[in-house]
Amino acid sequence: MRPPHYRWTALAAALALGALAGCTPDEGGDAGDGSAAAEQTTTAGPGELEGVESFYGEYGDYVGVMTAIQDGKTTAEELEFPFVAQQEHLDTLNTWDGQNPVYDLKPPAGGNHLSVWQTCNGSVYDGPIVDGNAVHSMEHGAVWLTYDPDLVEPADVEALALLISARDYSLMSPYPGQGVAVSLQSWGNRYQTEDPSDPKISEYLDVYVLNERFNPEPNATCSGGVTTTAP
Repeated sequence: MRPPHYRWTALAAALALGALAGCTPDEGGDAGDGSAAAEQTTTAGPGELEGVESFYGEYGDYVGVMTAIQDGKTTAEELEFPFVAQQEHLDTLNTWDGQNPVYDLKPPAGGNHLSVWQTCNGSVYDGPIVDGNAVHSMEHGAVWLTYDPDLVEPADVEALALLISARDYSLMSPYPGQGVAVSLQSWGNRYQTEDPSDPKISEYLDVYVLNERFNPEPNATCSGGVTTTAP
């Protein structure tokens, strides 16, 4: 997480770019409770992909949420999914208990996290990684592809690895027990599929890697982070 001055500077830049592109935040309704959100899909708009779950509710994207908070229209705690606006480095707080953060959404798609990101230069990990590091990577604009090793054949894992390794600002790891073959997460958005060959996997990467509407920290690096898997 950057200091507030830099975050609002980045937000102002993103708003300016959106205005130049003629884009406005999606004015769709609330996402509802967690189970409903897992079933709903969004309508494709500028910088979005049909079939993706959005956790921004009526504000549409990160820019819309943070603008509403800055303008006093809402607070992070009042959002249906507060994690889209939560960016604390938990392990730097005096209250940290030394435990890795636990997320309601698995795999997570945002929220308070650890102070070091997972390296995400088209990085393919052969074991599970710590959620709190991966969330920090998504804060930098990365897409995190996870797969359930019980549901995806080794040949499909290799094909997905080739796809990720060709993309900067992306990373991939197994996520045992996630309950769906493949899940792609970026900050505040998610796409899940039972088909490892689903063409929307590549489309999601095209749309959401470094997407200015959903990127809390534009220009933050994906290099130099954690490269180890979870203990």
